Parts: sequence; structure tokens; C-alpha cells
Amino acid sequence: MKVDGEKVLYQKIGVTIRELALSLLSKNVGERIQSISRYQEEFQVSRGTIQNAICYLKEVRAVELVSCGHLGTFIEKIDYEKLQECCLTQGLMGIMPLPYSLIYEGMATAMYEQLKDLRFNMAYVRGAIGRIELVESGAYHFAIGSQFAVEHEIQCGREIEAVFNFGVGSYLSKHVLLLRDHGKNGITEGMRVAYDSESLDQSCLTTNIVKGKKVELVNMRTQQTITALLDGNIDAGVWNYDDVLENHCLDDLKVVFLTESEYNEKFSTAVMVIRKNNKYLKKILEKNISVSKTLEILSDVCKGKKHPYY
Repeated sequence: MKVDGEKVLYQKIGVTIRELALSLLSKNVGERIQSISRYQEEFQVSRGTIQNAICYLKEVRAVELVSCGHLGTFIEKIDYEKLQECCLTQGLMGIMPLPYSLIYEGMATAMYEQLKDLRFNMAYVRGAIGRIELVESGAYHFAIGSQFAVEHEIQCGREIEAVFNFGVGSYLSKHVLLLRDHGKNGITEGMRVAYDSESLDQSCLTTNIVKGKKVELVNMRTQQTITALLDGNIDAGVWNYDDVLENHCLDDLKVVFLTESEYNEKFSTAVMVIRKNNKYLKKILEKNISVSKTLEILSDVCKGKKHPYY
């Protein structure tokens, strides 16, 4: 069978080729593939269509198979990049927060290192809701956000699901309240408080902290909090403690640690999400990414043992 690579994805068989290539991306050399009858049932196409799809993938050298009789057919060689070209035309795309802290740099590095056998790119966008919307729409394959934000959006009916929970401290160490006046110990009446309406975590934390107090909420990007405090434009703001430590702001601002009633560990826990019911993508990610390896790389970047790259 000789198929024009330029046209194949636009023909009827192209849909089956994409589905088959996507299913094989989660396989390793030496693994057995499903029988043709099983693929027929799964993809709801004829036996001939499955056979033609397999022939095409072999022809473009995306996979080499060996038949072992009644034992089944096994993968002898596999080219993940060529498989991706057949099913993910723009490569695997992830999205996460802007890497302004070592933890975020570590997370980005961990993703690139573990997905190095695939054509992969990571984009960086502020705001968990925006990132989740991009995954739900199909613009990106996965997103990383806080457990709090992910669970909130799932409860709101978003068509997403969690693939990995990386544990407490994997998103950031903690949030803290920063005060311009060292003589204060918390939010007081009349304060101007930073409020980022595009950040679910920051806005929810801020709303909880100022509850019952007459304050002025000043809308700004969370990343502008420290500068706004130092310039005297606001009096208080919730921010990432990691950035405070890394930028040596401890002498310039008062740091107040949040109480258990004000803070939830879900804010500091990183979770990866994909669009709901995308079983092949889930298998690909589970094959290539592990929580333990991610945390190991993240830790090495934070300790200076590994140079971040993303």
C-alpha cells in the first residue's frame, strides 16, 4: 500500500491512522499490541481499514512489528516523533504559570526532561482559569495549576480531569501576607490590599483574609505586589513566599504567615489536568511522567544541583 503522506490525514483512513498512532504512543518496545479485531471494535471501522492504518505506520517507519503467531504481534522498533507527526500535528503542548520562582523553573525542567522523547513545548500563562480554559478548548493538551483551582473548576462543571497530583509544596512552599508597615500584624481597617481578579488562588485567599474589614481592594497582577508595596501604592498583599525569599525582600516588608483557618495546603499542591475522557493522552503522560521523578528534578533545581532549562 502506497499512501501520499500529504493527503492521508484528509482521507477516511486518516482518522484511524491518528487514533492508532495515538494509542501506540503509550507503548514501549517489546510490548504486545491489540489484535486487529480489538482495534476494529474500539475504532468502529472495518478490518481492512485497520490493516491499512498499520501498513501506513510501518511504511513511514513509525513502528516495526513482529508477529509471534498465537502469542500476538509485538513492537520491535518505535519512533515516537514519527508517531506524533501522525496524530499530534503540532506536537504535545503543555501550559503552566510563569516560571518566576525556582519551584516553577523546576517543574518546567521536569516536564521537558521527562518528555524529551516527544515533540514537546511548554507555554507560560498567568491565571489558572485561563490555563484550564485553554486545555478544555483543545488548544493545549495539559495544564498545571494548584489543586485548589483545579478542584474549584471541576466543581464548576469544567470538562477536565486530573492526571497527576504532585503533593504539598510542589506548586509553591506557601502563600504569605506582606505588609508595608512593620508595625502591623495583619489586615486593619482602611488598608489598600492587592487583589488579582484573574488569579483564583490569590483572589480567594485575599477575600478570606479581609472578610469583615473595611479595606480598599486594588486590582493588579499578583506579580506586581512587591513593587506596589515598596512604592507605597498598597499596604498589604498576598504573595508567594518563595519569591519573597529568592528576591531578598525580608528586610523591606513585614511577612505574616497565614493561619490554618486562612490557608489550605491545596493552594501549594501542583496538579496536572487534561481534557476529560482523553484516554490515550492520559496513557502517554502516565507512561512518560512520574510523580517521584518530577519531585526529584524539582528538588535538584531548587537546591542548585541542576540548571533549569525550559
